[in-house]
Amino acid sequence: MTCWLYQMRNDYYSHGRYRTEVWEGHTVTNWYIGESKRKPKEVLAGDMVILFFAKSGAHEPGIYGWGIITLFDKEVIDFRPALPSDYLKMNPLWDDEISDIVDGIRGGMPQGTMWEVGDEALEQLRQKIAAHVYGISS
Repeated sequence: MTCWLYQMRNDYYSHGRYRTEVWEGHTVTNWYIGESKRKPKEVLAGDMVILFFAKSGAHEPGIYGWGIITLFDKEVIDFRPALPSDYLKMNPLWDDEISDIVDGIRGGMPQGTMWEVGDEALEQLRQKIAAHVYGISS
């Protein structure tokens, strides 16, 4: 199973739109991949997705949720948000360490929409989410 970072842009998916449309357990459909020349090609149903607002242009940057991809067709994805996405959309996870992890995932190309998340970065993000939401530290 692969994990993907999906970067939301405030001009297309505003914070308000995200908070009203995305609910744990309900499938979200037709989320645009963007016009990036580096569109992912190997996205499969069952892959994980981490939903993120970048610092640039966002009044509340950070991780807003995660879930499972249910469909990918090169232009859009469908996904089902999972716990604790409802908590994260109201209390986004953002700090300097998250910024550094995300910058590493994006590999110097912050203008895209989706990037593959490596195992080490995924483990770091899982630990940060657990600490942020549940007070669990490693």
